[in-house]
Amino acid sequence: MELLPQSREALDEYVATVDDVEHELRVIERWAVRTVPECVAMSVTFLDDDVTFTLVASPGPGAAAIGEVSAMTSDDRNEVPGAAGDEAVLDEEWWAEMARSRASAGIASTVSLPVVNHGRVVLTIDLYASTAHAFHGRLEALAEALGASQAGAITNADLGFETRRRAEEAPGRLRDQRVIDVAVGLLAARECVDVDTARSLLFDSAQRAGIDVVQAALVVHALHQG
Repeated sequence: MELLPQSREALDEYVATVDDVEHELRVIERWAVRTVPECVAMSVTFLDDDVTFTLVASPGPGAAAIGEVSAMTSDDRNEVPGAAGDEAVLDEEWWAEMARSRASAGIASTVSLPVVNHGRVVLTIDLYASTAHAFHGRLEALAEALGASQAGAITNADLGFETRRRAEEAPGRLRDQRVIDVAVGLLAARECVDVDTARSLLFDSAQRAGIDVVQAALVVHALHQG
């Protein structure tokens, strides 16, 4: 698999050591593909920093289409069981079939696995396969190989490949976070307060001014430079 260009860019913005993060991603990829050969994409979300990195199958027949999502049309909505009246009961199997039909091209099944450290979920691993039953009978081996929790596994919840969108947004979000962190440091030094207090000052100031916190952080930067 190959890192999305945005994930490659995000590695350059990430506060952790780039080589260590990429190595961890490659280890997860290797074990995932070894356990589930049909795996065509994966996303790993580091929850402490709320950043997602995504890898997809190398370009080849059908691979380039991975990630293209079709929206549900008005005709589809009219076909939803129960849409015509409250008395109808939603058919779970219908929803499953609709999700598959509207899934990203090349993705037929997914699983999300949490990784727990000292009782706290620190990252999630989302895997995407090209066949509908790729993960059946393999979850236990997959969780063991990845050091994840099988009990927390969720299947077929992201057939639309939503994690890819989060990964595409990651570089901008990381840059914004860096702007905020620098502003917090400048405020802490100027006001002679600790970092937590400075962060609260920044966020409170943004809220009172009716601007987002990144804009407030840029004001702090400008004041410091002036």
